[in-house]
Amino acid sequence: MDAKIVEFTTLDEAAETIHGIGAENSGMMAGRSIHINIRVKDIPGYLAKRIKYTYNELGAEAAISAPAYREEEGVITDMIIMGTVYQHREAKRILMDVAELQGWLVLISRLVDESDMVRESLPQPHD
Repeated sequence: MDAKIVEFTTLDEAAETIHGIGAENSGMMAGRSIHINIRVKDIPGYLAKRIKYTYNELGAEAAISAPAYREEEGVITDMIIMGTVYQHREAKRILMDVAELQGWLVLISRLVDESDMVRESLPQPHD
């Protein structure tokens, strides 16, 4: 019996390794293997909490301040969003209809797509 931790630094590397074990849809699965952490600064607390809940529902995590979590009025917070490429993209897809979130989601999405892990890798889906 043998097992070890595998770390991927790019989507291409993940897809190649997944494909190497004979799996189909390795490109799609690769997006679920790469984590990207993003720090968002100065976001209204109620928007941060909405983003946090969506990421949590997708199995990801988003850290926000305690006052933002308690929904204290007028709170501005920083947040750290931790998720896979897939989770970031799914959160954007789910939340993009919320007008107040669109600018934040575009910014987060751009950071994910421009990260070293993604930028020079597999073709990106078009929005």
